[in-house]
Amino acid sequence: MSAQVAFDRAEPICGMDTWMPVPARIESIIDENFNTHTFALKLLDDELARRYRWAPGQFNMLYLPGVGEAAISICSDPENGKELLHTIRIAGSVTSGLKKLGPGGIVGLRGPFGRGWPMEEVEGRDVVLVAGGIGLAPLRPVVYSLLHHRERVRRLVLLYGSRSPEECLYANEIREWYDDPRIDVLVTVDNATGDWAGPVGVVTKLLARLKLDSSNSVVMVCGPRILNRVAAWQFLQSHVPADRVYVSLERNMNCGFGRCGHCQYGSKFVCKDGPVFPFSEIASIFGKEEV
Repeated sequence: MSAQVAFDRAEPICGMDTWMPVPARIESIIDENFNTHTFALKLLDDELARRYRWAPGQFNMLYLPGVGEAAISICSDPENGKELLHTIRIAGSVTSGLKKLGPGGIVGLRGPFGRGWPMEEVEGRDVVLVAGGIGLAPLRPVVYSLLHHRERVRRLVLLYGSRSPEECLYANEIREWYDDPRIDVLVTVDNATGDWAGPVGVVTKLLARLKLDSSNSVVMVCGPRILNRVAAWQFLQSHVPADRVYVSLERNMNCGFGRCGHCQYGSKFVCKDGPVFPFSEIASIFGKEEV
């Protein structure tokens, strides 16, 4: 087993206690499906670009002047400092405005923020990634990292669910991963359209196909709220320890550093204490609608 690869939590390039974004240019936009696109950004300040570092699971606040900000996960390779990618589903005024800007447009950026995936916990274990829809974006950097350092883990599994084959993210990349013997990939869709011949149903049904070494596994889950709940509870019922079942939560975030209170989750703030939490930290409130 190789030496552990460090992914320290990165401090925001704009400072912890400021709302001032830095300018970034949209270099390109890749259409993933009808309403989801991957934006490649480049910081205009060369020194900031050189110093910019982030860990898998962290996010940036993207700012559109006169419109607002949105928290978007970073989905590029954490070891490729030349790429800064964000996969964005068009769902509101900020995301719609970003799409309208197009390549060459200038946006504001603050970050990186948050606590990411537990890369320090994977050493010598089986790693199971469970993603639904756009929830694959925050987990994509984990795949990149562990494929770079495959000797760190025993088994690497990705379970991914999408509404339809046409809505799958990173379709070409998933095909490459499917053929890669270093990772086991299972993909399911809710609606089998076209020539789809794979599994049909929610992604949690794929768990029945997984022979899990619960005593030596780390699980990372990201997707819609119902997926997070069902998947986490199923792994717990399979006797995966609660401190090794990790969930990435989505909340309305305005500041990124725990000052505004919009993303409060019980006694924690998703932007600062998360967005990734071990189930053991949130067990008392996980699944409560009023929290």
